[in-house]
Amino acid sequence: MLPNVSTMNIAHRGAQGVCPENTLLAAGMGLAYGAHMWELDVSMTKDGVLVVIHDDTLERTTNAAQLPAFAGRAPWRVCDFTYDELKTLDAGSWYVQTDPFGQIAAGAVDDDDIASYKELRIPTLREALEFTRDAGWCVNVEIKDHAHLIGHNVIAEATLDCIRDTDMVESVLLSSFQYRYLEQAGIMLPEIPLGVLVYDEPVADPVALVRSLKAQAYHPWRKNVTEEVVDRLRDAGVGVNVYTVNDAAEMAELASWGVTGLFTDFPLLCWGVLQGELFG
Repeated sequence: MLPNVSTMNIAHRGAQGVCPENTLLAAGMGLAYGAHMWELDVSMTKDGVLVVIHDDTLERTTNAAQLPAFAGRAPWRVCDFTYDELKTLDAGSWYVQTDPFGQIAAGAVDDDDIASYKELRIPTLREALEFTRDAGWCVNVEIKDHAHLIGHNVIAEATLDCIRDTDMVESVLLSSFQYRYLEQAGIMLPEIPLGVLVYDEPVADPVALVRSLKAQAYHPWRKNVTEEVVDRLRDAGVGVNVYTVNDAAEMAELASWGVTGLFTDFPLLCWGVLQGELFG
């Protein structure tokens, strides 16, 4: 079952503030840091395998651009490669090289952890769901928009089949910026809760949007949500899960507004804030 708490601590792509995103290592670190659930991104390979990766392309979070076998295949779109090809990629060393959140330079990541990041692999959705299930945990599965990519017509159904096959229907919150996928999910698997992701443009009537998609939650960008909007949604019985919140004061403020979830790259920080919010 999804967490029954006032405000969920949701590890965004795992604990990506201190670990390579969308890897099982990042998920495990989010669990260890007290997150109520984690969030992952689903894409589809050329041969129809569902994999956990955020970007449409492989360049930022793998070494594809440096490998001879991938030469001349820019922009290295995920959907242009088979899963067997993706299995050869290093999905962790980039984090050590770029230190995206400055945590390695700050000394927040020890040498053993840094060593463990090298040669991490892109997990399949099945592997990620099985990890979550075996941990007795929950996950927000975001289906990436494939409108202009291979897999657009089948990725939603394939994702739902995988969730069902791994016996994770009751432990998954499904979300997407592509509302067609949410509509398909509502028809094919009506018992799964849905989250409506919205970009940074204001939505005139978020309650109507959520209801039109038969969803249960609204997922706004942190800079595009107000206390008044939260009140309207909560009064209508709609959950509000805000992304991506990495500042402690902002976490506390949003929790005081009554949001139901905080997507964060730093779940340990969020854990501490919510402990104070709930028990201080």
